Amino acid sequence: MPKKRLAGTRTEAEEARWFEENQDRLLKLFTQAKREGALRVSGNSVGITLSKNTESIRKPPSQKVMLRIPTGDLERARDQAVGKGLGYQTYIKMLLREGLDRQERARRRA
Repeated sequence: MPKKRLAGTRTEAEEARWFEENQDRLLKLFTQAKREGALRVSGNSVGITLSKNTESIRKPPSQKVMLRIPTGDLERARDQAVGKGLGYQTYIKMLLREGLDRQERARRRA
């Protein structure tokens, strides 16, 4: 699968130059996203979703669900989340996303 390019750039050098020129703006956006709970952390990537019109941070759409999780698994998740400095629900969502990503990669390779 080809790597996505930053809109408006044709080469890796142009893309690198854009990131260098906009690093202060990006740092502010990522800091704001973390503060607002809109920062997505998954595996080895971190991301935010910006509104194309206003360049303001948007939380990705979500839906409430109710799951029954065995008590032992929930305790393990809470303990591991504390060790990583995360809330347990955030940690469980991160684990779910990583598992889904892993399954998609395995399916694409098969």
